[in-house]
Amino acid sequence: MDLPRLLRSPFRRPPPNTDAAFADWLESEVGQALLTHQRTLLDDILVRAVGYHALQCSVGRCPALLEATRIRRRHYLVAQPSGGEATLQADPASLPFANHSLDLVLLHHSLDFEANPHEVLREGARALIPGGLLVIVGFNPFSLWGMTRLIKLASARLPWLARFLPAQRVHDWLGVLGLELEGYESGEYAPPMGEAGRRRLVLIERLGARLWPRRGAFYILVARKRAATVRPIRPRFALGERSGGVIPVPIANWRQHLNRNQEDGTE
Repeated sequence: MDLPRLLRSPFRRPPPNTDAAFADWLESEVGQALLTHQRTLLDDILVRAVGYHALQCSVGRCPALLEATRIRRRHYLVAQPSGGEATLQADPASLPFANHSLDLVLLHHSLDFEANPHEVLREGARALIPGGLLVIVGFNPFSLWGMTRLIKLASARLPWLARFLPAQRVHDWLGVLGLELEGYESGEYAPPMGEAGRRRLVLIERLGARLWPRRGAFYILVARKRAATVRPIRPRFALGERSGGVIPVPIANWRQHLNRNQEDGTE
C-alpha cells in the first residue's frame, strides 16, 4: 500500500501551466516591481554587449529585456506559447541555433523552472561564440524571498514553486562549461509586498543594497565564454641547433663547398 508523504521536497516539478501562471504573476503588483528592478540592472549590463545575434529565453509571455543592447537581431524564445514578445517556440534545453552562432544569451528565470537547468545552461554555452556573453537571472534562495519560500513550501503558488538555485552552484556549472564569471548583481531586498508595503520598507531596500548586496530576491550573473587559444608548437629543429647529430649548413655555404669540390675534381 502506498502511504502518503508527510514532507515535500523543496522543489516540486511545476505543473504544466507554469509558464502562463508565471506570466500572470509578473503582471501582478509584486511581479511588476521585481521586473522593473531587473530591467534597470539589465539595461546597464546589456548596453556593452556587441555583435549580430542576441537570444532571450523566458518563462511565460517573454517581456522584452534586450532593448538596451546594440545588437539588432534579437530573438525571443519561450517553451510554451504565451504571447508577449516571443518570436520562437522551442525547448530551451535544445536550442534551434548552430554552435557559436550567438553573441549574447539571456536566461530570464529559465533555470528556475526548467526540468533540466544544467542542460539549459549547456545549450546556452554551446550556441555562444567564443567571447560571447551569457546573462542569467534567477531567484536567490539566500534572501528574504528565499526565507518566505521555505515557509510556504506547501504552497502551489508562484513564485514559490521556482527552483531558487544558489548562485554559487550556477557559478560552478559555468566553470565546467568553459565560461568565466565577470560580475554579479542583485536586487529587491525587502520582503515581497505591494507598493504600499514597499514604501514603508524603503529603508530596508537601501540598507540591503549597501550592507548585504548579494542577498536580494534575485541575482544576475554575467559570464563570458572563453576564447579558444592557439597553442604554439615548437619546431623539431631550427638552424643553429643540433637535430639527430646533424649540424645544418646554410645553403649558400653548401653551394660554395660543392663548387670547390667540382673545381678540384677537374684539375
